[in-house]
Order: sequence, then structure tokens, then C-alpha cells
Amino acid sequence: MPTAYEDLYTATKAIVAAASAASTTTLTQAGSNYGTDFSIPSGTGLYQVKVQPEQDYPRGTVNYPRATVTILIHHYRSSLVNEEAFLHSTMFQVAERVLVGSVWTAESGIFGLDPNEEPAIEDGERVGNVISFQVTAVVLMNAT
Repeated sequence: MPTAYEDLYTATKAIVAAASAASTTTLTQAGSNYGTDFSIPSGTGLYQVKVQPEQDYPRGTVNYPRATVTILIHHYRSSLVNEEAFLHSTMFQVAERVLVGSVWTAESGIFGLDPNEEPAIEDGERVGNVISFQVTAVVLMNAT
């Protein structure tokens, strides 16, 4: 039986898949969620998901398991037009889903975003032809 953190990992991948379906860039999961020692084919995007357990969140008499979720998106830019489409479509779609609490609460087993931690999206960074950005959210899971 999967743990709450494994369920959160699966839910996060589903959120990224929904963002990918709504954007102009197809995102596929990188071979590893750690490091960047992988190649990205021209005009495509890869994502990585990291789930870091945190101290439980006490609310009244209930403790909610808590985790920091980090999503890294990498895109190989094949042209300036391609870069603009990526920034305006893919970054927007990922941010719209990951930074909104109702998206998380719609996923099974997830209570919502931590009210004391603002989700964040970092500015994109380009290294050579690869643009990367990161989205981070602290998520509360249902109490056990």
C-alpha cells in the first residue's frame, strides 16, 4: 500500500500532466528526479518532482502530514518563437495549477496548501539552449 508521500508524488505528476496537456509544450518525466545529467531533445520539455517530508502541521487536535513539493521544468529551446511559447504557455499552465490550493484539494488524499507557506515560482533561467524554472509548494495531506 502506498504511503501518503507516494500518493502525493503520484498526484503531483498528475498535476504536471494536466499542465502539459493544456500547454504548447509536451512535458515528460526526466529519467531522474535528482541532478541534471540527462539530455533534452530539441523543442521538448522534461520535468522532475521532488517530495520532501516536513514536520507535521498541527491544526487543533489533528496533525496533518506535511511535505515540500518541488517541480523543476526544463525545456530545450530550438528557436526564439519556441522559447516565447514555452514561457507564456507552459510556465503559466504549471503555475496556474501548482500555485492554486483548490487544485491540490481536488486530488485524493491531499488536504490543501499550508496556509503559512506561500507557493512560489522562480524566474526562468537559461543555460545554453535550456530554460529551467522551479515551482515550490508546501502541501498538507489528510490526517491519518
